[in-house]
This record gives sequence, C-alpha cells and structure tokens, in this order.
Amino acid sequence: MSTAVRVVTDSNTMIPADLVTDLSITVVPLTVAIGGDELVEDAFLDVAAAYRRLRAGEAATTSAPPPGVFVDTYRALGTGPIVSVHIGASYSGTFDVARLGARLSSADVVVVDTGTASFLAGCCVLAAAEAARDGGGSADVVAAAERTAEKVSSIFTIAELDRARVGGRLVIDDRDDAPVLLMDRGGMSVVGSARTADAAALLMLEHLDAVPGRLRIGIGDADAGPVVDELMSQVHVRRPDDDIIRYVVGPSVAAHAGMGTFGIVYHPLAPSSR
Repeated sequence: MSTAVRVVTDSNTMIPADLVTDLSITVVPLTVAIGGDELVEDAFLDVAAAYRRLRAGEAATTSAPPPGVFVDTYRALGTGPIVSVHIGASYSGTFDVARLGARLSSADVVVVDTGTASFLAGCCVLAAAEAARDGGGSADVVAAAERTAEKVSSIFTIAELDRARVGGRLVIDDRDDAPVLLMDRGGMSVVGSARTADAAALLMLEHLDAVPGRLRIGIGDADAGPVVDELMSQVHVRRPDDDIIRYVVGPSVAAHAGMGTFGIVYHPLAPSSR
C-alpha cells in the first residue's frame, strides 16, 4: 500500500483550525513583527492582542520562516511524499524558503506556488488536502491545488487605507471611500467603492449573486464587527447549497490590509465535491 501524501502550508493561508485537524494539514507559521516584537503566527498567538496593537497604529511587518523550520517540518513527516502549498512568490519569500528547505531536507517534497495569497491560497491547500485524503498521489494533489489556483477569486474591502498603502502589497489610490476590490491569480481590479461597511457588503453580495454553479465560499475578516455576521447569514440564505467557511484574517494579512478588512473568497466546486 502506498503512503498517503502529506500536505504542508504556511499560516498566511488562514485555514481554520478544525479543517487543519480534519484534513491533517501541517502549518508552518510566519513571523509578524508589531512594534518591534516578533510574534509567531501559530495556534498559540493571541490574535485579539495583535489586533489591538494594529488598531492602535503600531507598525507591522511580516517575514517568512527560516529554511531550518521547513527542513525540520519535512523531516518530521517521514519518508512519504509531501506536497507543500504556499502563498505566491510574488507576495512573499515563503515559497522560495520552502523550496530551499525541501532541498536541504532530502525529503520527497513538491513545493507549489499558488500565485496568490491569504485564503485564496488556503482554498488551494484545502483542495490539495482533500485530494490526499481521497487517496491521490503527489501528482493528483499538486493538480488539485493548481486547478483551484486558476479559479479562485476574492472580493474584499480595505478599511485602513493608509496601512494598505504603506504595506505596498495592495496598490490603493488616493480616495476617501473604501475600495471594494476583486482579486484572482490574474491580478486585482476595483469593483466599486463604499462609504460604509454595510454598503461594501452589499456590493459583495451582488457580485456573488452573479456567480453561477456550486461554490466553496470563505468569509473572513480582521475584527470587522457585526457586518460580517450579517454577511455570513445572507450568504447562507442566498446560496444554501454552497460549502461556506468562516475564517479569521490573521495578523500576517492584517499587517498589510489593515484592521477592519473583510471579504469573500470563492471558487467553483466539482459536482462530486463534498
């Protein structure tokens, strides 16, 4: 009997803890520096405390794990095949570090660049882990991640425009209204703008209404408040047959997108998908 493929990712993909456990995903944490303190973005991180510091305006940066962390992670998973699925190389150095760690570990690792970030990359990881759970080999698991990367999109809004501009990963022009942005592997475009979070949520719902077929949908936020609970409720009502996941926008994303950011990630599911 062949050994099951193990799936590894990084914490920027923001996969909820229950899915990490259920799908046996190994998560390598990124480091978030807030006000000079280096915080490891793992299950023990006090996210609420990190949010408070970001809301207070403390400067924040993120960094990839050192290669040795990946070496240790791959070695600990044993001799079986590993597929390591990560935030795109254009967003972070994590992919390149993971690839170096794979070479240094001498493990049987394929490292996948999703070409995207946050829960968009997380959806690629989920697809890979589901393929592994269902008995797929390395090629099947990689193909599942890459197919999802081609199809996944996100519509979201930015609340802290100044932090987003300083971070440099999101190109935000000089405006007063919060932009509502559409992001996929092809890049990013402005869908509209909104003066309130409720107005932004309505734009997101109208956009999602026009997307056909059964979807996997992720709804996430960085301490955006009750508007996200209502958004979640509305999506459940409008799309009862879809696979809907609530996730938390972690500090490695909030450091660049800002507090109060929220949005919807989605991609089509195959008819046989759970």
